[in-house]
Amino acid sequence: MIHVFTGPTLHAADVRDVLNDVEVRPPARAGDIYAACQEGASGIGLIDGYFDGVPSVWHKEILFAIARDIPVFGASSMGALRAAELHSFGMIGVGAIFEAFRDGTLEDDDEVALQHGPADLGYVALSVPMVNIRTSLERAVSAGVLDDADASCLINISKKMHFPERSWDSLVEQTKEQHPALSLEKLQAWLPTGAVDQKRLDALDMVSAMAHLHEEAPSPPAQNFEFQHTAMWETLTRSIERTGPSREVLLVLDQLHLDPNFYADLRHRAASSLLSEQKLDVAQADVGRAMTRFRAENRLYTGQALESWLAANDLDVSALQDQIADELRLTATIAAHRDAFRRAMIETLKADGSYAKLLAEAKRRAVSLDRAGLSHPEPSDLDINPGMLLIWYFEQVRDQAVPDDLEAFIEQNDFADRSEFEQMMARAYVLWQNEAQRDDEHDAPTQPPPMER
Repeated sequence: MIHVFTGPTLHAADVRDVLNDVEVRPPARAGDIYAACQEGASGIGLIDGYFDGVPSVWHKEILFAIARDIPVFGASSMGALRAAELHSFGMIGVGAIFEAFRDGTLEDDDEVALQHGPADLGYVALSVPMVNIRTSLERAVSAGVLDDADASCLINISKKMHFPERSWDSLVEQTKEQHPALSLEKLQAWLPTGAVDQKRLDALDMVSAMAHLHEEAPSPPAQNFEFQHTAMWETLTRSIERTGPSREVLLVLDQLHLDPNFYADLRHRAASSLLSEQKLDVAQADVGRAMTRFRAENRLYTGQALESWLAANDLDVSALQDQIADELRLTATIAAHRDAFRRAMIETLKADGSYAKLLAEAKRRAVSLDRAGLSHPEPSDLDINPGMLLIWYFEQVRDQAVPDDLEAFIEQNDFADRSEFEQMMARAYVLWQNEAQRDDEHDAPTQPPPMER
């Protein structure tokens, strides 16, 4: 899937009008390009990125993508800057702004910077970028609205303004104060229909170029470098990997665990691509221990009980051992590629059409956790001790006794460790308490809120 990072320059709907198989992301910050690579992006388009107050996209992560044969496009804003700096290494720059930075006509980052609103307001632009002012004034000269000298004066005044303060109104106001003899009425009348949004035009060109390349089954971008795993790079990647999946994704996964049969089926389908790429050997001793655990879980303590079970399931001992070995291989593969497996789970849910409902429920649960003041609850935050939490979860949520081999259960359900499993139980308990408080009856419910998918 193609990943495109945009915000104030181009709306997500504009991207989706051109690209079908696309994940539209917010403006990029340090680590986002690397994360897109880890999520299996087939192409990356960088339009908007953070400049001020947030670490910007690293050149190194773009080189990492190129080294993995992922086409990386840049245009308009941060994308134009990075493409101008890295086009000789294989990054694909698109548009007039990229060309101006590449050729040295423009040099300052503030040329593309602008102030914008938050994501929930659609990153509404609160200032006008300098590149748009330049292009608009050039067009005004061509249209006979201004002469070269007046346009040059306006550009100089705008350039001296701090980028969040740039707007057509403020530019006209300051120009009138500094040059009262300069007539701007014609320009003001022309701007509503004549002003040029060069950043948007370049972004649209980039998305079209990505669509064209994608349709032609692109060849890997040209590389003339060897990617170096430096200490700084390792620090960046470790910091990203420590963050793990988002809370919404965790809440989606929490719901899956409450339907063991559905989870088991989804698990095998999601991991199939990982298994096809791995050739893991399973030690016979591990198969033997797993067989012992299987017999204990199914109360097959005697040879006769085992034979009866095998006959009822149309199996022999060898076939059962093969099944157990396959399951061990699957579990080991998931453990070795946990992030990729979780991404595959989400993609499988999307393909099934199940994800939207699960995500909506996850968002509702996230709001419920926030209202409880426990956005990321830990067992230590709860009014129940760890032992009772464990009993509550298995008896009330999963309707079973606590497994004799809890560590095996945690491994088989693909939790990274016991701490991650306990955090899942803590989320379930807080949500259950919230539902109990809203219940009209005095008796608290014995079941957690229903899990939907």
